[in-house]
Amino acid sequence: MQKTKFTMIRLTTFAVVISVVSLFSSTPLSAEVRVVASIKPLQMIASAITEGNTQPEVLIPSAQSYHHFVIRPSSVRTIDQSELLIWVGPELETYLVDAIEQQTPGKQVLQVLSIPGLIVHHSGYDLEDNVEMIVPMEGSHAGHQHIDGKDIDPHVWLDTRNGRVIAKAIFQQLITIDPDSGERYLRNLTDFEAQLDRLELELVSVFSKPNVAKYAVYHDAFRYFERQFGLRHDVVFVGSEDIQPGVRHMLALREAVNERSIGCLMEDVTSQSATIDTIVGTKEIDRIKADTTGQGLTSGPTAYIQLIGNLANAFRQCFDQ
Repeated sequence: MQKTKFTMIRLTTFAVVISVVSLFSSTPLSAEVRVVASIKPLQMIASAITEGNTQPEVLIPSAQSYHHFVIRPSSVRTIDQSELLIWVGPELETYLVDAIEQQTPGKQVLQVLSIPGLIVHHSGYDLEDNVEMIVPMEGSHAGHQHIDGKDIDPHVWLDTRNGRVIAKAIFQQLITIDPDSGERYLRNLTDFEAQLDRLELELVSVFSKPNVAKYAVYHDAFRYFERQFGLRHDVVFVGSEDIQPGVRHMLALREAVNERSIGCLMEDVTSQSATIDTIVGTKEIDRIKADTTGQGLTSGPTAYIQLIGNLANAFRQCFDQ
């Protein structure tokens, strides 16, 4: 199937305010704070706030899946030596629980899913979603604070409103650890929020027109982005990328794909291509790769903006087929 041309979203280049310290100042520079984030999206948000002071580290390399990461002694040492550790929570990084529980009292640990005001969705669907479910229904009503941790969708960074909440929480932690750099962190936070404001206005405009194109997703990695901007997929292939569908499930999926006028499949970069090949078969369907963790990006003050912009471009490409 020949793909049609699509218009890429042009993201404005945002200027980053960098504090310049005079060489003649008698005030000594504050020591760099060692910030460690569990996954790359959190490292990106932290980088926007620490710009000009320190570069946050990431615990799980971008080439590895955060679902299947095996913690090593070197990872434990990195956690132990950090002054601020940022992670999503046990709903995503189960393998970090023991190491974090063993940290000394008073250690600054930011658990994102515990931040007040965070928008949290549950896994599974309810009647309000209006989505064709081929996998069994699970979970409870989405869009409110979680009760049962096993039903949480942990991809919270894909809603830019959560990106803003996370950035503010990181700022609060940093000024506690390093109050001498408080003005710099505040300038960086203000600049990051301005970038988010502009990006959100642009994406609201882009996705304001009703989407008539039907599309499927391999698994629900995009729920936060979709709900923020009013997008809805029609079919989801697997309820969890950790569980491969059985033969009966794949046959039901193939029938569903063949019966529906689905023009596009949104795949995360971690999706199982062999499974998708089996389900799609000879069906002509455009498969769009979307990176939800920024594997191809270098962390920096504008990396999170690029991550969301690239995800928006992937959806736009899907709709323009």
